[in-house]
Amino acid sequence: MTKMKKRSLEEYEEIDEKDLMILEILQKNSDVTFTELGKQLRISASTAYNRVKKLKETGLIKKTIAVIDYDRLGFRVKAIIFVKTDPKKIESIVEILKKKDKIVSIYDVTGEPTLVAMAIARNHVDLASLLDEIGKIDGVQSTNTMIIMRTFKESYEVSLRQTQSRESE
Repeated sequence: MTKMKKRSLEEYEEIDEKDLMILEILQKNSDVTFTELGKQLRISASTAYNRVKKLKETGLIKKTIAVIDYDRLGFRVKAIIFVKTDPKKIESIVEILKKKDKIVSIYDVTGEPTLVAMAIARNHVDLASLLDEIGKIDGVQSTNTMIIMRTFKESYEVSLRQTQSRESE
């Protein structure tokens, strides 16, 4: 299988209103057919396909995935883990953390701590085990963990057209 080469956005004309509309529609439902996408945008299905292909090639669409309800799969604990690290070892620490299945995202942040990780676990014992593993990583100085009690909003949807017009003002 050949891997598709990512092209830079500069290789194409700037994205237009239709591209932004496509991105907004796909944020809400990535299962939409090209026929339906075309109808919503008043373009042909093949034009919709070509535009989506371009957005993937430029890397604006990183990947199309299912958003899973982890709670229904038995992962009842969500946590925010603050990780203070030796700055010289941050890259190796990140590489180790990326391999941990229960860590769903890792962020390099300003100030203290150095890293913030979001994790899921089946229960508190499962989370404690993950925290023990993280604490043993060479270069990890300390961790501080917050358990998420309730989630009020968790979304990847952004109103792109409204955001873009505000930024140009």
